[in-house]
Amino acid sequence: MQLIEDIKVNAKGITANAKELFPVFKDINVAALQNMRSGYFMNVVVVFIVAILISAGYNYTLVDNIYQNSNISLMLETHHKTNAIILEEFLEGQHIFDFEINSHNTAEKYTKGYFSVIVNEITSTGSIGFGILNGINKILFSGRISESISIFIMVFLSILLMIFVRNIVMVGKCRYFLEQRQYKDTGIDRLIFVFRTGAARNVAAVMLIRSVWQTIWNITIIGGIYKHYEYLMIPYILAENPHINYKQAFKMSKEIMQDEKFNAFKLELSLVPWLLLDGATMHLVTLFFLDPYKECIYAEIYARLRSKKREVIENSELLYDNLLFDNTAALNSYPDAECPTSYLEIRRWLIADYNRNYSLENCVMFFFTFSIIGWVWEVFFYLLNEGKFINRGTMFGPWLPIYGLGGLVIILFLKPLRKNPALMFGGAFVVCGAIEYTTAWILETFFHSKWWDYTGYFCNLHGRICLEGLLVFGLAGVITTYFIAPVLDNLYNKLDRKTKRAICMVFIIAFMGDFFYSVNNPNAGDGITDNFV
Repeated sequence: MQLIEDIKVNAKGITANAKELFPVFKDINVAALQNMRSGYFMNVVVVFIVAILISAGYNYTLVDNIYQNSNISLMLETHHKTNAIILEEFLEGQHIFDFEINSHNTAEKYTKGYFSVIVNEITSTGSIGFGILNGINKILFSGRISESISIFIMVFLSILLMIFVRNIVMVGKCRYFLEQRQYKDTGIDRLIFVFRTGAARNVAAVMLIRSVWQTIWNITIIGGIYKHYEYLMIPYILAENPHINYKQAFKMSKEIMQDEKFNAFKLELSLVPWLLLDGATMHLVTLFFLDPYKECIYAEIYARLRSKKREVIENSELLYDNLLFDNTAALNSYPDAECPTSYLEIRRWLIADYNRNYSLENCVMFFFTFSIIGWVWEVFFYLLNEGKFINRGTMFGPWLPIYGLGGLVIILFLKPLRKNPALMFGGAFVVCGAIEYTTAWILETFFHSKWWDYTGYFCNLHGRICLEGLLVFGLAGVITTYFIAPVLDNLYNKLDRKTKRAICMVFIIAFMGDFFYSVNNPNAGDGITDNFV
C-alpha cells in the first residue's frame, strides 16, 4: 500500500511539474510560430540554403520507386552501413562503403531526386574519419587506387567545407534567425555576416573545436547527448559576438544551459508528432515547416535564456548586441549603423539591393555564369552518384544554357514579383517548369533523345518535369533574386565597361561556335542521353 501511495505522490509531482512547464513550452512555441510566419518564405529559403551547404539539414533518403501491378509506390530505404560494420569489415580486409544504388531498370533508375541526393550524397559516408578509413581499405585490400584517390580528395574537400563553409554558415543561420525575431526585413545576406565582420577565422576555429569535442563525446553516447545540450548555445553566442574566443564561448554556453538541458530536451521531444507527419508527406513537412520552425524555437530559447542568465554569466558584457533583443524596436530591419562598438568594430555588412536594374553587359554575364554553375552542378551531381566524370548537356563546352535562360527570365521578367517572396517562388516555379518542359519536348522531337527523364518521380509530367525539381527551382529562383544576382552584380560592376564587353564577346563567340557545331553533332552517350526511338 505504501508503494502505491508513493507512486501516486510521484505521479502528482510529475503532473504538477508538467503543468508548470507547459505554459513555458507553449509560450516559446507560439512565439516561434509567429516569427516563422512573419517571414515564412525567406525562412524556408535560408534553411534550404544551409541544408545544401552543410549537407546535413535534410536526411532525405528518397526513395526507391518500384512498380507493383503498374502502380508506383514510394518506400523509404537506406543502404548506409553502420560504423561498427565498417570497422569490422576493415579489420577483415573487406570492402567498405560499397553503397548499393540500383540502376538496372527504369523503375530503380529514377530514385535519386534532388532533395535526396543534395544532402545525403555529398559525403557518401557521412563521416570524415570513416571516409579516410574507406580509402585505406581500398588501397590495402582491394587495389582500387583510383577510387581511393577520389575518396581522399572528397574527404579533403569535405574537411575544408566543414571548417570554412559549413560551420561559419551555421553561425550565420543563427544570426539570421536572431535578427528575424525582431526585424522582419532581415535578408539572406546574414548567412555570410561572419565574413563581413572579419571574424571568419575565429568562428571557424571555435566551431571546429566544438565539432571535435562533440565527436569525441559522442563515443560515450550518454556524454554526447549531455554535451550536445551544453554546447547548444555556442553558435548563437558567436552570432551575437563573432570575436569571442573558444574558451569564453564554451564557458558561456555551459553557464546559459546550466539546469536547462532537460527542458531543452523536452522541448525538442514535443516536435516528435511533426516528425511522424513528415514521414507521411515525403519529407515536405520538414522542408516547408519543421526545420524553419525548429530554428525559430532555438533562437527564442537563446533570447530567453540570455535574458534569464545574463546576471550570472561571466564576462556577460561581451554579449553586447542588445538591439537583437530590444522588444521596443519599431524598425523593419536591423540598424547596422547603431550596432554597439564597445569592444569591437563591426564592419559594414553586404548590402543586397535586390530591386535594382541590371545592365546589358551584366545580363550577358549572368547568362554565362548561371549556365556554367548549372554545368558544374550537374557534373558534380553525376560524379557523386555514379563515380564518373560526364560532360552533361547537349553542348560540349562547360555550360548548360537552360540554367542561364531560366536565371535571366527570373531576373528580368519577374521583377514585378520581387517585393513578395511568395509570388517570386510561384513565378520561378512556373517559369522554370515551362522552360524545362519546352526544352525537353524540343530535344525529344528533333534529336530523338532524352537528356533527362523524371519517369518514376512523384508528380512528373511526361517525364519532362516533376514536382520535386520544380520546388528546387522555385527556391533557387528566390535565392537568385534576393542574393546571388545582387552579389554578382556588385562583383561585375568592379570591372570597367570595356573589360566587361570584351569578356562578353569572348564568351558569345565561343558559345555560338559550340552551339552551331552541337546542332549537327549533339553531345550524347552513356550518362548523357537515353535514346527512345
